[in-house]
Amino acid sequence: MTIYIKQIEVGLMQNFNYLIGDPETKECAYVDPAWEADRVLKIAKADGYRVTKILLTHNHFDHIEGVDKVVAETGAEVVINPDDEQPLRRGAGRLVKATPGLMFKVGGLEIEALHTPGHTPGSTCYLVSGRYLITGDTLFQGNCGRSDLPGGDPKILFKSLRELAGLDPTIKIYPGHDYGTKPVTSIGYEKEHNPTLRAKDFAEFDRLP
Repeated sequence: MTIYIKQIEVGLMQNFNYLIGDPETKECAYVDPAWEADRVLKIAKADGYRVTKILLTHNHFDHIEGVDKVVAETGAEVVINPDDEQPLRRGAGRLVKATPGLMFKVGGLEIEALHTPGHTPGSTCYLVSGRYLITGDTLFQGNCGRSDLPGGDPKILFKSLRELAGLDPTIKIYPGHDYGTKPVTSIGYEKEHNPTLRAKDFAEFDRLP
């Protein structure tokens, strides 16, 4: 199946927003709306897509700031892990709980929610059509998200990263920030080059700068 994926850098923290859609039905999901929701919605409209779902990788402000606006403009459902939904309980539209292994569709695209805590308790990656992985702040090109913020846990994050490392190496990775040397990478590339995936055990992982 063909797929529409648009990666859009927004804000002052090099955030990536994504539009992920089905070219047949013209339905799309908007990932982590923040900072420039108007611009991203205009891009979706110009490309002929309507936003039917909002996918949230976690609940940090720089990933949810635009949720209310996008819900008001589109009526989209909001998908988020229950452990991270607290800031969205008022005015966020209809919430879909991204429990581990949840499968849902955007048009004809099948999407699976992978619970990858450690950055936050409810951090979630979204596997689209078994080939494209939206990783939020769990995994970046060459690094991983922080675990020293409230709700973070380095041991849990290490476990989540090990689970991602076990995925098909050809899966493409779309991170939540442009913090690396390339905006799109793959599981295989990261297993070879990313120290946080190469660490043999937690002690080695914990020693990383």
